[in-house]
Amino acid sequence: MNQEKFLCSETGVKVYLKPEYHPDLKGTDLSHPDFVRKARELFSDKHGKVKGLLRICSENSEDAQTWMHFSPLLSMSPQRKGNWLEAFLEESTKRKTKQDLVRTLRHAKLLFWRGKKAEPIYKSPPNLGCPEGNTEVDLTILAEKVIIFVEAKYRSEISMHTTHCPNRDQIIRNIDVGTYYAWNEGLDFYFILITSSNCMKSREILRRYSDDPQTIVDRVPHRADIPNKIGQIADNMGSMTWNILPRIGKKRVLREI
Repeated sequence: MNQEKFLCSETGVKVYLKPEYHPDLKGTDLSHPDFVRKARELFSDKHGKVKGLLRICSENSEDAQTWMHFSPLLSMSPQRKGNWLEAFLEESTKRKTKQDLVRTLRHAKLLFWRGKKAEPIYKSPPNLGCPEGNTEVDLTILAEKVIIFVEAKYRSEISMHTTHCPNRDQIIRNIDVGTYYAWNEGLDFYFILITSSNCMKSREILRRYSDDPQTIVDRVPHRADIPNKIGQIADNMGSMTWNILPRIGKKRVLREI
């Protein structure tokens, strides 16, 4: 590896000087508006010698992983994209995807890093009880009657709290914000967590919520509508690890052949 292509942070993490130098970004569409917007986020003064470099260029970037695995779907044929997304949901939720959803996946939109600064905007319910900014979702998959939030974690666990809510972890925040947005738009809501294979704590927390949905109800006391749909929320939650994603594509290619 030519060291002129990256700098090492004080903790020894490589940060590539340009997106095209990053092995996981090489060959992807770096001109897409969603990528360009995300690439404006730079490391700050507190990161020392990598200050000013693109955060997505870190070798630990979950955003780079998200773009590498999912941006190819933007140029797939509708049929192939629909097949891939069907397999993605089935692998994540461990159940067969409903046929009415399958029919719409081929025309689904993939929206990267939306919700905070780029539309659609994902706001917290007004009666949350603590201040919270808009939520940025790593990937939104928007079909005709369904919205899917994909939370990506790479080499790190989910956050267990927000600035002003000590018991509000990332999964609960996504469920709360996601259902609030989805149901107001007349959409069903899905939540999928992608982690590194060693991030067992994050997957265990999600499993606890899906196995005992009452825990979700207890964490969002400000939402009187949640108990009526808690079974649906639990059914529409899932997780997978990054190493499984390439296999999904291979399975679908074989099926199409």
